[in-house]
Amino acid sequence: MSDDGFTFLPGGLRLKKSDPLFDSLGALDELNAALGLLRVALAGEPDAMLIESLQGQILQVGSELANSKAALGMDAVIALEKEIASRLAGWPPLHGFVRPGTDEVTARAHWARAVCRRAERELVRARESHPDRIFSTALAYLDRLSSLLFAMTRAKEQ
Repeated sequence: MSDDGFTFLPGGLRLKKSDPLFDSLGALDELNAALGLLRVALAGEPDAMLIESLQGQILQVGSELANSKAALGMDAVIALEKEIASRLAGWPPLHGFVRPGTDEVTARAHWARAVCRRAERELVRARESHPDRIFSTALAYLDRLSSLLFAMTRAKEQ
């Protein structure tokens, strides 16, 4: 049986699979996979547990999109901001671009950061047609998450 290019979300909402909401959900899925690869590369390090926690929060953002119910609070964004500040404390400002690939961990973190930025852009696009499903907290969270991933790479590359 064919689905004719449509699918249902929880609550019965039927949308075309080409809808920007599914691009957002797919980008979040890719981000979670990229974070999973980073977590494996960090096995045995404290940051592996942090990444696992972040993966759970990405699942919450996806749940928000699918269910149109806020799941992630500003406390998650604030926690990211504190983590970023602690990692960058004392570092001088950058005066150029960073080339990813110093080692496997930083390359994977840079890749996860790039996927995170794309997911953020996809959510912004989806918000135009689904303002009731894309919450400001989710956008702020993805913005801060990409900054945290960059901060993680900076500390390892210096």
